[in-house]
This record gives sequence, C-alpha cells and structure tokens, in this order.
Amino acid sequence: MAERRFHSETDFIVRLAGEGGEGAISCGELFALAAARTEYHVFTFITYPAEIKGGFTMAQIRVRDWTIYSLGSWVDCLLAFSQPAYEQARADLRPEGILIYDSDTVTPADDAWDLGDIEMYPVPLGRLAGGSGGGPRTRNMAALGVLGALFGIDRTLLGELVEERYRGKGPAVREMNAGALSAGYDAVAEKGWPLVLDLAARPSRGQSYMFLSGNEAIALGALVAGCRFAAGYPITPASSLFETLTRLLPLAGGRALQMEDEIAAVSAAIGASFGGERALVPTSGPGFQLMAEQLNLASMIEVPLVVADVQRGGPSTGLPTKTEQSDLNFAIYGTSGESPRIILAPTSVEDSFYQTIRAFNLAERYQVPVILLSDQSIGYRKATVRMPDLEKIVEVDSKVARTKVKIPDPHFINLVSRSLPKPQELVDYRRYRITEDGVSAIAVPGTPGGQYLATGLEHTERGKPDYSPEVHERMSGKRFRKLSVISRSFESNPIESHGKPDAEIGIIGWGSTEGAIREARYLAEQNGIHVRHLHPHTLSPMPEKQIIAFLHRLEYVIVVEENYTGQFADFIRSKFGVRVLELHKCQGVPFTPQEIWRGIEKVADLLREYSVDRL
Repeated sequence: MAERRFHSETDFIVRLAGEGGEGAISCGELFALAAARTEYHVFTFITYPAEIKGGFTMAQIRVRDWTIYSLGSWVDCLLAFSQPAYEQARADLRPEGILIYDSDTVTPADDAWDLGDIEMYPVPLGRLAGGSGGGPRTRNMAALGVLGALFGIDRTLLGELVEERYRGKGPAVREMNAGALSAGYDAVAEKGWPLVLDLAARPSRGQSYMFLSGNEAIALGALVAGCRFAAGYPITPASSLFETLTRLLPLAGGRALQMEDEIAAVSAAIGASFGGERALVPTSGPGFQLMAEQLNLASMIEVPLVVADVQRGGPSTGLPTKTEQSDLNFAIYGTSGESPRIILAPTSVEDSFYQTIRAFNLAERYQVPVILLSDQSIGYRKATVRMPDLEKIVEVDSKVARTKVKIPDPHFINLVSRSLPKPQELVDYRRYRITEDGVSAIAVPGTPGGQYLATGLEHTERGKPDYSPEVHERMSGKRFRKLSVISRSFESNPIESHGKPDAEIGIIGWGSTEGAIREARYLAEQNGIHVRHLHPHTLSPMPEKQIIAFLHRLEYVIVVEENYTGQFADFIRSKFGVRVLELHKCQGVPFTPQEIWRGIEKVADLLREYSVDRL
C-alpha cells in the first residue's frame, strides 16, 4: 500500500460514527483539539442523539491548509464504532476513501457498494482496550490512538489532552484511558500501516488562533460587550452557552442564575437590565416561545435585552439535538400586538463573537430586545478562529465597571453606553420623552430625580398609564421609529456581497448557511457559472436599500435556508415583491456545498426553459 502524505493543499475530512455511549464524540473532540494544535485550520460538526442511551452519534472533523467555511460535502476517512453507525454513515465516504472500523463489531458491506477503491483498516478496538487494562468504555481511546498514529499526531500531545480531559475522574480512570490510547498507537505500529495524513506541527502561520465553539464565542462576545448578568434554564442546544457563562461571568464580577423556567429567566434579565446591567438570556426554540410575553414587556418599557436563540429542529420537542433555521417567523412576528425588536444572525463561530457584541450595542443604543438567531450547527461546531487584534482599545463606561478592552473589528470599535439622563433632564424627568430617533434617556434606579413608572400598560412620556387613542398612536410611533433609524443607518455601513456584479443568478442566505453557500459559489465559478451571494447579518429591520441594490439586474434569485416552509424566502417576497426560488433542507443536518451547487446547476441549466418555484 502506497504511503499517503499531504503537506500542502490539504483538505481532509474525518468522520467518527457510533452509537450513544460509545464515546465517538469525545474521541472526535480530542482528535480535533490535537489537530488544532498544529498549524492547520480545523472545523468540526457534531451531532448528538436525542435518546438517553443509544442513537446515532457523529463527530466530523475537517482539516485544511486554509480557512474552512463548511463541514464539506464528502468524507475522506470514516471510523465506525458499530454496525448501525457504519450503515448510516458509509454513503458519505468517498469511493477512494479510508475506512477504519472495529473488526469486533463491524462487518463492511460486500453488496453493490463498491469497496474496490476503499482502503480498509480493521482494528479490534474492544480487545485492544481490554488488553490494556481498560474495558468497553475505553474503546474510544484505543480508536483515538489509532487515529493519532495514522495522522502523525505526537503521542505525548494526545496523552496530555486525555489526561487534561479526565483529570477529575481519578487515577484509575486516567490510567485506563492512557493505556487504551497507547494500545491504539502500538496496534498501528505492529500492522506497519503508513500515515494517512501528517498532522505534525508545522512552522507558525504568524497569527494566533483559538479553537472555539459558537456557543463559547457568544459567551466571550457577551463578556467583552460588558454583559455581567445571565439568566437561563437548561435546554439543548443552548445549555453549553449557559454553562460557559456560569463559569466565566463570576471571573468578571458578574453572575449567572439558573431559574425555574424560561419565563422566570427572561423576567430576571429584564429586571437586571432595568437596574443598569447588561443582560443575556440563552435559550432554544421551545424556551424562546415561552418568553414571548416578556419580550413584549421589554419592548414596552424600553429596556435593553439580548436573547440568544440557539435554534433546533421543531416543532414541539422536535429534534432537540439537531440543527434547523425554523424560528425566524416567531422571532420577527411572535408578538401579541406590535412590539419592535431587532433580529441578528451570526454566520460562523468567529462571527458569533462579533454579532454578540453588536447585539449588545444595538440593545443599549436603541433600548429594545435583540434576538441573536444562532443554531445547533454553529453552537456545537468548533473551529480555529483568529485571536482578537489588540490594536484597538475601547473603554466600557457602565454602572458595573470602567475597564479597557480591545476589539478586533473596526465595525465594533465602540461599545455603546446606555443613554443616561443629563442633569437638566432630571429636573422634569420624562422617561419616555418623544424624540426624533425614538430613544429617550433611561435612568438607573437610585438616580436622584430619575424615578419613573415602568409598566406594560400603554403610558405617557412619564410612564403614567394612559389608553387614549392619541397617546397609543404617539408612543407606538416612538417605539417603532427606532427601527426606521436603524434601517437607515445601514446605508453608511454596506453589506458585502460576493461574486461578479454582472452575474444573472443571485443567492441570498442567512445564518449558518453562509459557509456552504460560499463554497458552492466557488464550485459554480469553477464550472463557468457566475453567481452573486448576499448574506445579511440583520434580518429585521431589513437593510432594504442594500438588498434592492443586490437584486438589481438579477434574472434569478435563490434563497437558501434550513427549514421546510421557506420562511426567509417569504419574508423577501413580502418586502420586495420579487419572485424567488427556494432551496430548502429540513433534515436536522446542515447543507453541504455540493447540495447547494446542485441547486445552482439546476437553475443555470433548466430555469430558462421551465418555471421552477421550488428546487
């Protein structure tokens, strides 16, 4: 067998597939972390089963010489822990790929699936783990040792990572895992198998990187933005975001509270914001739905609030561990009456950090709830991201503290402070004073002369309940005027579009589909098809003039999203009166670039002859 060595132009995808409880994900996470310690870029996709025990589980790791935007379209190396997992994952393995499998539990197919070009590595993982003093629970560490040997990862590095991960489990558990890891390395050496890919550390890229999940990036962005209070209730896939906040906030002088339910969580955050704190509520679809009434309250009393909705498949309990983009309609329209709110959608792990800072800026500047629509794909994904550029020093001036922090992106240089009343405004303080931009000074409780009534009832400028037609119309105009101001502000901060300006086909997406669309556009260009791509971060209020400019001269517009009904496509139609084509995926897993490229190809080849409303 010829030795495989890749030192440049590397783009390699490894998938570990198993059943819940077999340790495929922990094995994959450790392998990904070891790969991230090299000078390669790393991008993961992880999916958990919803069952307490059993169910298909998968960790996919993509390794590349340059920036990675998506999970990829095919699998180069599949490691299967069980027969059911192998059966479910094998279809994505390239015909010339590599199959590593537990020879005690997996029997590769000899049917129509062509194994002729597949390189197979049978390894008795259970026996390796047992022979090293472990048991079935350390099979994943034996598999990690096999991967480490085949991919040229230093045994000491992996040993240190395993030791660090199981440090709190006691010496006996650590010794069993270390023994199984070594057994995997030794098995590859005994077989004389060549390297699949050499992931030994290379010379430095000259820039520092972090290895973060999207949920961790949101937590860090919140801290940098001055958030010092979080309230939540455990819900997949937002729980890891809340857990990260509970660890980090106390280190910054803040606090995180687990409440009895989501209604209590958002109520606590509103109370903290009323008291002058910057507050965040992490949740997912079902919990987000329970918060609707209190989001209306935040809009009515005009307090800043950030809610991070890490979307999952629905409806009801739905697909609690899978990804979907199906909360958009509820985020925009899920109100009784009419209450303004801002909807942002991060596109990647790195972007999650910046959009969280932006969410707090907008919430503080305009005194409205801001919904950050992430999803399971970004939240659980880990990727190598650039360390913040520390050239820009920004002062955070808030009730909590005066600290100096540094922000990497010029779009987020200034952390916006709350509009506190000036001394002359406190002489005759009107909390809800009618202003040109709809924003009025907000006093912190305890400010002399700054007392006011914050009520969910319609009210006058001083907060006194008033149901008269004139007051309701004036105050509704005040609250919604903020969205008009925000929409106009986009004109001076244009959205970047990609692709040739004279392309006839355009793609609009939102959130986590950005990377797959970007790679699909590259595939299209390689095949002589030019496509323009727009991916707005702000979904509501819509950056209307910029989208109209993007739509200009396009013959066909494809809207890509991961839901069944085409929620964003409907939103685009209603706003701009254009006919769009819908490319949907509603399977609990993200789009691959190949799937989007096939949609582009259909439009390029067939749309001129046939009327296609849905691909």
